[in-house]
Amino acid sequence: MKRAATGLAALASVVILALGLRAFLDPVSASAAFGLPMHTDAETTFVRIYGARNAFLGAVALGFIGLGMGRALALLFTLATVLPLLDAVVIVSRIGVGRELVRHAVILCVLLATSASLWRANASATAQNRQ
Repeated sequence: MKRAATGLAALASVVILALGLRAFLDPVSASAAFGLPMHTDAETTFVRIYGARNAFLGAVALGFIGLGMGRALALLFTLATVLPLLDAVVIVSRIGVGRELVRHAVILCVLLATSASLWRANASATAQNRQ
């Protein structure tokens, strides 16, 4: 179970890192995917900040995986679940409720599933170590 949870976390971390790099390097296109399309680099400062945040979080998660820090990884994914909610608040405040929120809902579900699987795997490993 721990291997599957770690694999899911690794996949999610790579996707988060890739989304972050895309937003940082190509903010005009990433802003459209985010749900708030912009047309010039001058408009996209917040998208680059979003990209830097995601790239950093993805890199930290991959570092935790590489170092075998299962509890820290589970905590990071748990805390990160607030981010798509906050991103959705930004979108709703600018353009209202719409299909743009689907992406953020999917990201939230992936983070919740990954977090839950990591906590279960860590609890299982701890229980096995006690025996």
